[in-house]
Amino acid sequence: APYCQNFDSGAPGDWNNNGWAINSGGTPSTNTGPSDDITGGGNYMYYETSTGYLPVVTLTTCVDISSLNSPSLTFNYHMYGATIGTLDVLVNGTNVWSLSGNQGNQWNFTQIDLSSYTGSITIEFVGTYGGSYTGDIAIDEVCVDEYLVIDGCTDPNALNYDPTATNDDGSCIYCTDSNVDIVVDGG
Repeated sequence: APYCQNFDSGAPGDWNNNGWAINSGGTPSTNTGPSDDITGGGNYMYYETSTGYLPVVTLTTCVDISSLNSPSLTFNYHMYGATIGTLDVLVNGTNVWSLSGNQGNQWNFTQIDLSSYTGSITIEFVGTYGGSYTGDIAIDEVCVDEYLVIDGCTDPNALNYDPTATNDDGSCIYCTDSNVDIVVDGG
């Protein structure tokens, strides 16, 4: 590390792949999967859930994080469809992140703190079938690097909550009498 994989050169030969597919553009199924990679015009890895799917797919790599002071794993995921299953991330066999269900028709960013690990680590992306063909899960721009400090509102109860923020910058806005419009029947 630092190490980044955007899959634009194809499926990485140094990763152990059991069931994930490389793709550019949209997935073959309608109403599921991304229409392109995160940057546009490149590749991504995805779990195809229409035909020939496995109930669970895995994509695994090994990264040495010894040179990093505050290591983290960042990646973008796309989980759009009515029958999205689960995407899990395991580090050295321990589940460190999990998300299930439809997350909308967009790429989403996440960051996982790896500071409790040292040396060479194994990172595994695990996709689990959700029940039908509208369950395609995709990942792109996988990086292991220094922890990113992202300023924003970190309180999920705030109106402007930013799920990608790692540092609360004091910008949170809450519902109060002064910022609520009162609508009365009849005008």
